[in-house]
Amino acid sequence: MSTSSTSPETRLKRGDRIMGGSLIFVAIRCTLQYVVLPFILPFLGLGGTFSVVISLVLEGVALGMMAYNVWQLWDTSWRWRYLTMSAVMATLVGIFIVVDVRILMGL
Repeated sequence: MSTSSTSPETRLKRGDRIMGGSLIFVAIRCTLQYVVLPFILPFLGLGGTFSVVISLVLEGVALGMMAYNVWQLWDTSWRWRYLTMSAVMATLVGIFIVVDVRILMGL
């Protein structure tokens, strides 16, 4: 059995490791974006524009991580599954970005 970096076992392990890291980021981002920003920060008196800016930063990081992960997973068995999932999620994150920008612009 080949131990090169292109062996199926190595690609599968790399794909699983990348997906695991991505899922951890998604869990943290969603907790921040859907629990901390809309409920906890306003309770502490830090809502409004501050929350929207943090949300925009998280959304930008999410888009960047999606692009990086597609690039990293291109040679793995996760390629088409992640590409499809990324396309759907990038569309949703794009909608969130438009909504946040409109909030910041006062529209």
